Amino acid sequence: MTSALEWSENARADLLAIIDHISDDSPQAAQDLKNEIESKANILPANPRMYAKSKRAPGYRQLTVRDNYLVFYRLLPTEKDPLVIDVAAVVHSRRNWPPPSAT
Repeated sequence: MTSALEWSENARADLLAIIDHISDDSPQAAQDLKNEIESKANILPANPRMYAKSKRAPGYRQLTVRDNYLVFYRLLPTEKDPLVIDVAAVVHSRRNWPPPSAT
């Protein structure tokens, strides 16, 4: 049984903000990046531990896309499914995440 992939509202908003920003200069580049991030995230249910534990955000794993974009997710056990993969944030690597008050 594969794990369930769930995107938090914040992660979806992060992704859309990044795509919106890039699309101002290149709509195609923005769509390509969106597709790449979603494609890599969609592989997670088959292998949720594929990416290393984040040194930057304890308790999360970190998927890196194109060296500049980070997808932070955590594995949540449930009774129904083996795991829920909770995508918590999608950020540019220069952005401070998680915020200091959240750690």
